[in-house]
Amino acid sequence: MEASISLKKIGKNVENKSILAGLSFGIEKGTITSILGPNDSGKSLLLKMIAGGISPDFGSIYINGDNISTGDRKLRLKIGYMPQYINLDDNLNILENLQFHGRIYEMEQKQIFERIDFLTEKFHLKSLLYKFPGELSFGFLRKIIFVRTLLHDPSIILLDEPTISLDLNSKSRLWKYINEIKGEKTIIYSTQTLLEIDNIDERIIFLSNGKIVLDGTYKQLVNKTDNLYKFVLEFKNLNDKLFNDLSNNFMLIQSKRENNFFEFYGKDKDELFKVLKKVLNNNLIDFQISKVGLDTLFLNSTQE
Repeated sequence: MEASISLKKIGKNVENKSILAGLSFGIEKGTITSILGPNDSGKSLLLKMIAGGISPDFGSIYINGDNISTGDRKLRLKIGYMPQYINLDDNLNILENLQFHGRIYEMEQKQIFERIDFLTEKFHLKSLLYKFPGELSFGFLRKIIFVRTLLHDPSIILLDEPTISLDLNSKSRLWKYINEIKGEKTIIYSTQTLLEIDNIDERIIFLSNGKIVLDGTYKQLVNKTDNLYKFVLEFKNLNDKLFNDLSNNFMLIQSKRENNFFEFYGKDKDELFKVLKKVLNNNLIDFQISKVGLDTLFLNSTQE
């Protein structure tokens, strides 16, 4: 499939700290990609660079084969970008803010009114058109920013944590609409929560410390957790000798100690039984078994 967005060894430093480090990947046209990661992982910075709001310190970003850094206005008109922050003009009411955005994006007056009418109806915002930003809650303002992002009908939609401060009904309407337009648009959205990516089963990119640590569809990543268990053993006293003995004499995945708890992963419960045979007479207090999910896979992938 044709690549809509291509990143070639993108890097960005902020205050002498590397926020994004040599990222290279492509986003296919008409797909939805979620960028998942903790705070300061580089999600917002990445979206802002794809939108052309800031330039990478090295590397290149291509939109439909054209380098975004050229500042080509026609290229920017293809992109709709929703930031996390509110950047409406407080001196204009909501209708005037949306009209102003439409003019910036070279929309005809008739098209501006048609799109405002359609989108504000769809997201239950018509009653707010003559309100000023200062009169509205953060949640309502976030919905206005989402509508503004879609107003000029861009082919590429970039959403930075779009559901922050939205109520359940508003979140549902937002995801329903995204599902309606997928295939027609190339959509990238960032999030900190795995609960969001259940809404759309397409590509997921996990970022940590400015690097991609996992990349695949939801099903592909979940399949990596098949038959993987997390085991935790609690001892009265987990001394160095016992810890080293357990870590070195068994084929365990990511074994570690925290106080008197010994934690490790295994592909099946046989690994636990082997360890238990050895430690039953070594002041073992309790043990826990849990099936590994995608959240655990992500957390372990982001640990330094």
